Amino acid sequence: MRTMNICSRPNIGLALLVGCALSVAAASAEAQPARSSPPNEALHNELRALKDRAVAAVNKRDSDALMKELDADIAFTAMNNEVVHGIAEAKAYYQKMLVGAGRIVEDMSLTAEPDRPADLYEGGTVAVATGTSNAHFKLSVGTEFDVPLRWTATLRRSSDKWAIAGMHFSANMFENPILSTLERSTKWIAIGVGIVALLVGFTFGRWSRKRST
Repeated sequence: MRTMNICSRPNIGLALLVGCALSVAAASAEAQPARSSPPNEALHNELRALKDRAVAAVNKRDSDALMKELDADIAFTAMNNEVVHGIAEAKAYYQKMLVGAGRIVEDMSLTAEPDRPADLYEGGTVAVATGTSNAHFKLSVGTEFDVPLRWTATLRRSSDKWAIAGMHFSANMFENPILSTLERSTKWIAIGVGIVALLVGFTFGRWSRKRST
């Protein structure tokens, strides 16, 4: 019996030691609560700040600042239906449209107004927003016009920072200033062709009468 008591004492001591360790670990866990996401209003304020920075970068023609607001895997569908994937393609698209010698757009400005606060998903790490924009374009050929737009944006939050992961712009294909410009151009071309046809007919008629006399 004495031998059993001697053997059991270390076991009791070990059990007490493990119990103390577990108690300390539990107390430490309670003292350091798990990190949680910011409340929704704070997240929405972060999203509003990103929107303001992105719009300012577009209007200032600051491509470096704009690229900082994009997710590394950005997927962007532009108004000309061109699709961009990733930062490298986004830079190339910006260069082609606004910077290069053969650029299409000489200058542009943009507004962006969300319809309502973004919908939050995945514990506040993903957001989807919709809204309206008015884009003013000055093309390299000198034409200027405004285009009312609709947009949808998907944003992702990582390392306490939001970035634009997806963006899609669209315009009303039945009512927009480009169509109106084309319609006016077509109208004046038709009038010009009609006038030329009348002049040709009048000249040919006079020439025919002179030959007959």
